[in-house]
Amino acid sequence: MDSKTKNLGPEVDPTPSALPDNTVPLKGHYVTLEDFKSDAEYTSLWQNLRPDKNPQLFDFLPLTSHETEEDLRRSVQGWRDRNFILYAIKADPGYVNPPKKGETAPSSREHSEVLGLIAYLDVHPNFRALEVGGVLFGSGLQRSAAATEVHYLMLRNVFEQQSPGLGGHSLPYRRVCWKCNHLNSKSRRAAERLGYKFEGLFRNHMIVKGRSRDSDWLSILDDEWPVVKKALELWLEKSNFDDLGRQIKGLDEIRASLG
Repeated sequence: MDSKTKNLGPEVDPTPSALPDNTVPLKGHYVTLEDFKSDAEYTSLWQNLRPDKNPQLFDFLPLTSHETEEDLRRSVQGWRDRNFILYAIKADPGYVNPPKKGETAPSSREHSEVLGLIAYLDVHPNFRALEVGGVLFGSGLQRSAAATEVHYLMLRNVFEQQSPGLGGHSLPYRRVCWKCNHLNSKSRRAAERLGYKFEGLFRNHMIVKGRSRDSDWLSILDDEWPVVKKALELWLEKSNFDDLGRQIKGLDEIRASLG
């Protein structure tokens, strides 16, 4: 039996994807994602990630809480040294959710304050696979419409044909994964809400801060992206929020209705 008749898996185009280019801004309604451009942006990030404002932010992360802005800068540089492709999350802190009844949205949206950080890591262009991680959302960004839009922009950037963030002519990625500490149920739930599917558990995967860590792995595949994308777009629509700014339909409900 030769290789043409053996079942060796489906054939795919072996052309590599391009590396995501974080100098190309990913612009949404609430946020803009791009690389850091100035010292002032690091200072803004520090002000929004200060441990006194975010006491539990670093509980499950493989890094310690930052006591100073310089500590934070060293961590960011350490991620760069490990080939993380970093994006500063820039927004207007007063406009991260749809306006409530009687409120008006800003006439011009200045995304000038850095409310958090996110990254692509473990990038394998030859396999067209990568991970979204390094997620650090300050308290002003957590559980907001803007936070959901951040993930939508990160996914769209690597799953879409002719994405400007991939140079405009690259094949899209086939797989985006998410991993988290098995004990971090909030992170796993956040991933599943976005449309990631649980794949399995890596036992004794890491030693983090002197503690054994098992890791949950989840992913979205390219053929799942159209439904995930549509659900995210429908959820983010202004019509999905009531006069008090509360969601009318949850992401899970919307995605289930799409089949």
